[in-house]
Amino acid sequence: MRQHEKTLVRVFSFDVKFTGSKRTVFYRKLFGFSSKSKRTNRMGQERTYLQTYPGLLTQMPHLKLGKSVLAVSLAAAPRLKAFFQDPAWQPIELHVFDALLPAELRFQAMGKAVATSKVGEATLKEEIAALRFIVEHKRVGPEVIERIRRALRAADELTKLDLSEGREFSNELEVQLAPLRRAAR
Repeated sequence: MRQHEKTLVRVFSFDVKFTGSKRTVFYRKLFGFSSKSKRTNRMGQERTYLQTYPGLLTQMPHLKLGKSVLAVSLAAAPRLKAFFQDPAWQPIELHVFDALLPAELRFQAMGKAVATSKVGEATLKEEIAALRFIVEHKRVGPEVIERIRRALRAADELTKLDLSEGREFSNELEVQLAPLRRAAR
């Protein structure tokens, strides 16, 4: 493998050629969205509920370089390219090329992916922290083992798409995951 291949990212520059609800659905499927609703209970108290719907990029480390310019790892690129090539999103103008980006930006994108990827109701970052606390301070029962396995699967999927130099982010994340891996054995 050539030295610079570790740092290559695939850049997608796109311009959708449609408007209205199709455009809204396109962006929601790509980026995800949140919806708020208010309900009044029997006691007359109003409660606000927030529902989050993930998009393709929600579980994928990426960099938003411009309004319609995204960078992803070479491993994640086929999934994003397939999304753009879906006949439902035509006509669309798409330009794809490889680029080298600063290591700091790529590392930040990985951190953001851990902070926004969902594992159940929590983000992956929150779930790892909560499970580490449980493993360090409490007995680990079967339900916790299942939560650990879910979190480990999500982390493993994310690290397959690592954008950082020499998998630096994945190596740092693995230090946090080590106690969970031991507990899940």
